[in-house]
Amino acid sequence: MGTWWIILVVVVAICVNAVGAFFMRNAAIEKGYGDDIHAWAICFWLSIFGYLYVIALPDKILQSQNQQIIDLMRGDKNE
Repeated sequence: MGTWWIILVVVVAICVNAVGAFFMRNAAIEKGYGDDIHAWAICFWLSIFGYLYVIALPDKILQSQNQQIIDLMRGDKNE
């Protein structure tokens, strides 16, 4: 078979990992982190461990919305 087969597998794995890291970067942005945590680089270099890290991040947008609801229910006017 030769070494071309191994090179092809490595190149495909790198491409799949880069695409997965891009999707996880988008997930981090949707959670309210933007590019502050460098999710793409973390996911690309750490692979599955980076993906798990981004999945485990708390949702900042949801927390902010929940806090606004709590403030409104308490009658706080701290805007």
